[in-house]
Amino acid sequence: MKDFDELDALERTAGDRNLLVAVIRFTLEDIPALLDEIDLALKNRHWHDAARLAHKAKGSAGAVGAQRLFMAAMNLELAARDADSTCIRFQSPLVEAFESFRSHPLVRRMSSLDAGGEASIG
Repeated sequence: MKDFDELDALERTAGDRNLLVAVIRFTLEDIPALLDEIDLALKNRHWHDAARLAHKAKGSAGAVGAQRLFMAAMNLELAARDADSTCIRFQSPLVEAFESFRSHPLVRRMSSLDAGGEASIG
């Protein structure tokens, strides 16, 4: 399972690298807040909220080809939907998957492109 599947991500953006760069940047900005909200929901045993937030993280992960992050979010979402109090065990893999995605060399390069620059990575 890949931390970042560039070909999958490009398919999801119809081959538009500039759009992919924007989606990656959004994901890198959005996921940390989701992780914080998931943490709070789990601590408060608000399983429905945890499932909803994990679903949102799963969608973001899918949009950028972050396969490992997608699977980690899906595992947490499914367990939380079942109000399984052991779903907390999926929190660390979710955080680790995000860190691996964020630190992937190509993701780092794409996310640091100048806003006006051309996304000609390849």
